[in-house]
Amino acid sequence: MTTLHEIATMEVQRAARNDRWFSLLRIAPLGWAALDGEVEALAGTVRAHLRRTDAVVRVREREVGVVLIEAVGDAVQVPIARVREALADLQVRIGWASVGPDQRATWQEAWRWAGQLLVADAAIPAAA
Repeated sequence: MTTLHEIATMEVQRAARNDRWFSLLRIAPLGWAALDGEVEALAGTVRAHLRRTDAVVRVREREVGVVLIEAVGDAVQVPIARVREALADLQVRIGWASVGPDQRATWQEAWRWAGQLLVADAAIPAAA
């Protein structure tokens, strides 16, 4: 199995060559209380609603990490909307950040920023 660290590192190398950067998503069940099967199902649902070129992996056992290849800034809104719609009946949090010029300088910085937004997402009440 390839880890998020490996995927993001390879993606940085690719993006540096062709100047097409990427974004990271962090998705986690509310309260971090999901069982292994539920997190696998979450990852499968997310994977089914993104492009095959996007990487979806489990991270820290209770979180799903996504590398959105060649999606930066406003281009991230479409896949995020698809994921939010697919997960509308579930209580999940989503945070994201882009990597590249005029974005986060490293994938690690983007991952941390996405984590801060993940926590903030939990504080936003769902639309009624």
